[in-house]
Amino acid sequence: MQIVLLSVVVIFGGALRFWNLEQWSFWIDEVFSVRDAQSLSLNNWQSIPNPIPYFAVKLSILLAGNSEWGSRLIPCIVGIASILAVFGFGRTLFNWQVGLLGSAFVACSSWQLFWAQNARYPVFTFLFAVLTAWFFYVSLERDSTLYMIGALICCLCLILSHTLSVVIVPALAIYAVICLLEKSHKKRWINLFIFFIPFTIPVLALAFPEVRGYLFSGWGRNEWQRSPLYIVLTLVQGVSVPIAVTAFFGAALMLSNRSARFLLCYAGVPLVLFLIASQLQNVAGYYLFWTTSAYFILAGVACEQVWKAMEDRSVRILGILVPCVLVVSLLSQCYLYFKIENGGRPKWREAFAAIQGEKQPTDKVVLSEPEMGRYYLPELTPVYIGELLDNREAFETEWKASGKDRLWFVVDVASFNVFDANENVRSWIRHRGHLVQTFPAFSRAKDRTIHIYLLE
Repeated sequence: MQIVLLSVVVIFGGALRFWNLEQWSFWIDEVFSVRDAQSLSLNNWQSIPNPIPYFAVKLSILLAGNSEWGSRLIPCIVGIASILAVFGFGRTLFNWQVGLLGSAFVACSSWQLFWAQNARYPVFTFLFAVLTAWFFYVSLERDSTLYMIGALICCLCLILSHTLSVVIVPALAIYAVICLLEKSHKKRWINLFIFFIPFTIPVLALAFPEVRGYLFSGWGRNEWQRSPLYIVLTLVQGVSVPIAVTAFFGAALMLSNRSARFLLCYAGVPLVLFLIASQLQNVAGYYLFWTTSAYFILAGVACEQVWKAMEDRSVRILGILVPCVLVVSLLSQCYLYFKIENGGRPKWREAFAAIQGEKQPTDKVVLSEPEMGRYYLPELTPVYIGELLDNREAFETEWKASGKDRLWFVVDVASFNVFDANENVRSWIRHRGHLVQTFPAFSRAKDRTIHIYLLE
């Protein structure tokens, strides 16, 4: 029964992740990842702090072609593998029913779906974090050196997928202290030394001014206004409000359970550290995407506890309603993702296709991210919108001196709302150019519409 039910969950989750995989346009960060992956080699990989996702995307392109579908193939497969990993993780922590519910919630999660359909790192951090936590927990339960070595390898892969995922180390350290207080012996100490000693080396490296300068060079810059509330709301919205609420009750009901405490350390400690760091550093809520498996598993725990609390068989059928409601709420978000939100992405490819049909050889494209123009419309010269933002008069003077070549303006609302909040630049564009086409897109409570203007 476990195999049959898990197969249904994995097949359904896999179908969702392959559906429209090639239809969505690349978005800004995804283009950067694809470009970096294409230029990656054995000679320059040391310059990239998160090499694993880039090697995976490069391999994906080699196997399936240089396209949206080809670039996302391996991340998509990793997303499907994550469903299996959550099942195993949940079954080890509690039982197979909880594992199955947790994996079903992951399969139906639009946030996990989004990152699985992305040539980016988050889906890799999700898988490696689950494997790290799984092996670490089993190692302490069985005092197994082999599992601890496996946890160390997976943790290194996690950090090599995204550097800030290193916050899993203090989370596991706090749980290790709890275990040592319960039971301490030589074998357990040796296993913990095997895992934690390698992470003391980077800490010692802070003694070098060059290392400190590199790490703290961006501190205090938070132009995107990512506050603690923003980070919390990102997580809650990402896993969905019903899952977040159910997971909260699951943790409260099982607070005395060792497995539940482990999940609280796994998800809670990184969140607290990020909330503190957000006062100094520009950190985003989706950096904690890898912790979301804990929420899905705890939601499964709550569902199981509701089922057990209903002793009367005639009433027990109501216990099925809780997971059903959670699945339906998750699938409703998937429906929005596919039918309304355009996969959570702006329509960059469609916008450049509109310019492609009317462009002239001497045209230029002015946009907030020139790399998007270089990727989708390499025939035209991309111009960074910052030149207009810094000095509109100088920009206009230079344009007139050039003979008034035609300028295409690609106005992506989400970015312009940050650096052009008062709409001075957009007013300048509207006054001098004319609107050619609009590509509306709204997702995750943000306007991702793109407007195309032509100045001639």
